[in-house]
Amino acid sequence: MPLQAATVVIANERSGDLVFMDTIGDTTDVVPLCQRPRGMAQHADAGSLFIACSDDSRVIELDIDNKQIKRFFSDIPGAMSLALHAASNRLIVSNEGYAKATVLDITTGEVLASLPTGLEPDGVVITDDGSRIFIASENAGLVHVFNGETYQPINTVTTNLRPRRLAIREQELWVSSEMGSRVEIFDIASLDKLDEIIFAPRGFRSEQLTPVDILFDESQETAFVALGSANHVVFIDAVTRKIDKYILVGRRPWGLGLTPDGDRLFVLNGLSDDVTIIDVEKKRPVRTSRTGLVPHSVEIVR
Repeated sequence: MPLQAATVVIANERSGDLVFMDTIGDTTDVVPLCQRPRGMAQHADAGSLFIACSDDSRVIELDIDNKQIKRFFSDIPGAMSLALHAASNRLIVSNEGYAKATVLDITTGEVLASLPTGLEPDGVVITDDGSRIFIASENAGLVHVFNGETYQPINTVTTNLRPRRLAIREQELWVSSEMGSRVEIFDIASLDKLDEIIFAPRGFRSEQLTPVDILFDESQETAFVALGSANHVVFIDAVTRKIDKYILVGRRPWGLGLTPDGDRLFVLNGLSDDVTIIDVEKKRPVRTSRTGLVPHSVEIVR
């Protein structure tokens, strides 16, 4: 697939807009949107992009092609991270500052459930079959597990310090521990801890390693983790769970996006207001492009 076959969409917290780029890194459009846009999730079949507008207490559905707002989902306070389960038309929204997550029916706009969590819920993920929902609570040091059909709590998983983002690889749940300098790996069925990957690039203290976003390539054989205050992104062999390479990027990277062909990794640098574009095969940066102020999330759409 040629590089130009996809569009990169970046949500910028402080400037309140979306920046649209091609996969080379050139800006094609800037769309003013809302107050503090943060998490995003795309519904490819519907041609929609859902964006959490944290300070507006709403989620916006945007038409990807014409960049026009389709709908507002109101009364969603502190909307933070999003997870879309397209098969059931459900959107899970973590509500930062409100110790809960909201389950939305995106067809009707109905709130299906309010899931109680610990303080500062952030990362959200739902299994492919929709049977389990996982929500990370930063301040509580827990991942909350809910039944995806009844919305009843199943269990909690105790993590290291400040769990931030979640990702699923086959039957594994990967959890970034922002103040623990590591990613922890749990069995989805039993919730037992399987392993952990501790980050320790040369020249950094452990408190400088603040992993946030986790992303897998299409084969799920390679994992990418943004290391926050360490100003690096790390490539990991997801099968052996061994660190492959640390790559220097901008200031405080936390958001990650991968082009559909797997050739380019977009790394959002929250404190330098830019994005580092990495050639995945060569494992080296090829360009840095300006974004809006405090880029938070990136989605790459076909």
